[in-house]
Amino acid sequence: MKRLLALVLVGAMSLALFGCGKKDSGSGKNRDEDDKPKATTEEVEDDEYGDDSGIGFSQKGEKTAFSVSADIELTQGAWMGFIPGTKGYKDEEEADEYDVLYTYIENPEKKDSEDYIFQFDNDSINALDDGDYIIVLCDDDDNGKVILYIPAVIKGSKVTCDFDKIVIN
Repeated sequence: MKRLLALVLVGAMSLALFGCGKKDSGSGKNRDEDDKPKATTEEVEDDEYGDDSGIGFSQKGEKTAFSVSADIELTQGAWMGFIPGTKGYKDEEEADEYDVLYTYIENPEKKDSEDYIFQFDNDSINALDDGDYIIVLCDDDDNGKVILYIPAVIKGSKVTCDFDKIVIN
């Protein structure tokens, strides 16, 4: 039920952001010829993690975005979420029980070589309590599992990830 509600909210927010035909200058959003939103990330030197993990991170404008290498195979039901605390998870069902903010793949119709993109509105992150979190990447297949998790600290809408402590299951 939480996922359905979040999916409806994400859809409504997407329509609000992209459906009005407004161009948002300076926020890093691009549009293609069909006026469909195109997920993009912009590199932020202080917050970017190296290529070894296959995870990219940027926080710019109104969005916080994570890119996941196409080398990591995910189903279309894959999701990324924030869980309060420092405990890591290996089971998708347990992680789903404790997440307080999550999103699905932003670009499910991506080409094979394109990275997966997960985006969060900074306003949604700002609504979370400041403190320690685990960011989980979960695959929602029959044997749902946590693909990886990253310790993070949230202060306001600023997310500081500790990529030195990333755990890949």
